[in-house]
Amino acid sequence: MRSDCRTGGMVTTLAPVARFRSLLEQHHRELTALATTVETARTARTEWEWALAALNPQPRRAGWLTGRRPLGTVYVRMPATLPVYSFALFAVGALLPGNRVVVRPAGPSRHVVGPLVRLAREAGLPIELHTGGWEDFEAEAGESADGFVFCGGPDRADRLAAVLPDRTRLLYQGPGCCAFVVTAEADPVRAAEAVVRTRLFNSSQDCLATERVYVADRVLDGFLAALDARLDEVSYGADNTADIDVGPLLLDARAADWYRRIADGEGTVLRAGRNLGGSLYETCVVEAAPDSPLVLDEKYCPVLPVVRYRNDPELRDMLRLGDYALGLTVHGRLPSFGTLDFGHVAVGTTHYDLESPLSPFGGYRRTTFVRTGDGLRRGPALVPYEMSTRG
Repeated sequence: MRSDCRTGGMVTTLAPVARFRSLLEQHHRELTALATTVETARTARTEWEWALAALNPQPRRAGWLTGRRPLGTVYVRMPATLPVYSFALFAVGALLPGNRVVVRPAGPSRHVVGPLVRLAREAGLPIELHTGGWEDFEAEAGESADGFVFCGGPDRADRLAAVLPDRTRLLYQGPGCCAFVVTAEADPVRAAEAVVRTRLFNSSQDCLATERVYVADRVLDGFLAALDARLDEVSYGADNTADIDVGPLLLDARAADWYRRIADGEGTVLRAGRNLGGSLYETCVVEAAPDSPLVLDEKYCPVLPVVRYRNDPELRDMLRLGDYALGLTVHGRLPSFGTLDFGHVAVGTTHYDLESPLSPFGGYRRTTFVRTGDGLRRGPALVPYEMSTRG
């Protein structure tokens, strides 16, 4: 049965969101222990800070929401990684305008999201946990959803766009390759530090993690030497071990295949990675062709392809390849062609230094889209805005 929840809005949700934030802080120890079953303790600390910031919407930044009205009932399919922060962004983000939310976590982190839903309900937020299978969730959404926030693969997103009624607003956030460019003017040591930090954040399983590095010929040798030295310092181990950089992969379905393909000659191995047991993998660095699957395919494992380039036109053509365009990071001079169609751009810094929970997020090509009654739009989107209408 469809819910008509078109009154209230942000004013009615701010108080329960504040109570929810307070409850999270009260349960910090047990929630952090749960988080370290899916990510390193270092990642858990970072996402905890981000989540608390997302649950503290300042009127100066979020005041525009008072002019928005809720859609009604919103179904949310969360990603597996960063479950605490993702819950704040996608589930609470959909709640902020005054919607009722039905959330379905991804299987690997469902045990983390369940307690979050219970605390949110205790705080007075209108949210329910869906525990059935995907087909049931999709069918229920077809009957009841005024809005749908889907985090997952593009093929399933295309199916949702085809089967959900036109009246259901659909926001899709999917995989998006992030490119890192090291120009001839860059400091190779500083660039290598930033590449390692962004490639290995959350053990390399993050949508904003660097998946490919394009390095100008003139600084390639210096960059590779600095990269190798920095990777020598990376620590590997169990997620709940203090100060571990890389833990076991939460999503390890493709890792073994990638490491096998590299061993079979896909690219020139610059630093041999290996399986350290179970789903724990050592970082592998490969010099690869710009159009190779290793460079263009989305992958959630600590493999770093390096592509050399000679000039701006060649770099432009390389960056235009592929189905995804989420993040572009540049160290050195901004290329003459600008930023192309990447959704997020960081120059001389990293996307993690610019994290902002109340800013639109997403990318172009097959990375993000919003489907409304007026058609389909690609590019960054903000959940509370897209899951509401003009007042």
